[in-house]
Amino acid sequence: MCFSAFNLDIAPSKSNSWSGTLLVAKIFDETPKVKTFRLTNPAGGKLPFNYLPGQFVTVTVVPNGVPVKRSYTIASSPTTRDYCEITVKHEERGTVSHYLNTQVHEGELLQLTGPSGKFTFTGEEAGNIVLIAGGVGVTPLMSVIRYLTDRSWKGEIYFLFACLNAESIIFREEIVYLAKRYPNLRVTIVLEEPGDTSRNGFLTGRVTKTLLSESVPEISSRRVQICGPPPMIDAVKQMLRELGVRDENV
Repeated sequence: MCFSAFNLDIAPSKSNSWSGTLLVAKIFDETPKVKTFRLTNPAGGKLPFNYLPGQFVTVTVVPNGVPVKRSYTIASSPTTRDYCEITVKHEERGTVSHYLNTQVHEGELLQLTGPSGKFTFTGEEAGNIVLIAGGVGVTPLMSVIRYLTDRSWKGEIYFLFACLNAESIIFREEIVYLAKRYPNLRVTIVLEEPGDTSRNGFLTGRVTKTLLSESVPEISSRRVQICGPPPMIDAVKQMLRELGVRDENV
């Protein structure tokens, strides 16, 4: 069963059709190195643009008198019209991520352009979906999960999330909550570093071909979206080919 993406009046704005400022209404600490910035319309009310789950905005900051731009995926769901959220990992050598994580505070304005991007899924493209994330690459896939669960989408959602350790699981509490609330959301979290994973249901290791085939039944017939570090994406794409998933479905 599929739903039209336009039933909720979220027909996406044209690519990069909006440019302006949004208010940093709230900042959440997701992990010791990751923060979420909730952005609202300074004038109040709805956001001045529409977007689809998986799209991104481009942020411009001026840390040393010179404008610098970086793109960040919107992690929130388009069903929430009064704000959008970007989730940013603090990279010590990342000019914009360092500035956002250390210099930006609630109540300030950020300059943005957007939305843009074709890495989207609304439930119309397929009757089920496999989402594979590595680290902060979870952001566009979290937008998809939030959107589909918000709308009580009936298709199967298989979510595989690879992280370094339990401390680095972004959106950990929410993912666990959504998995309990929505039986069609099947979550597998695998941690690279060994630890006490038995009591929380996490696995230890990395994403492997065996893990994929055991976590997702009949994976060869499913649509798959992957977001994470390029080496991980390349490795997972090769595993999927070996499991019979066609390239056009990835």
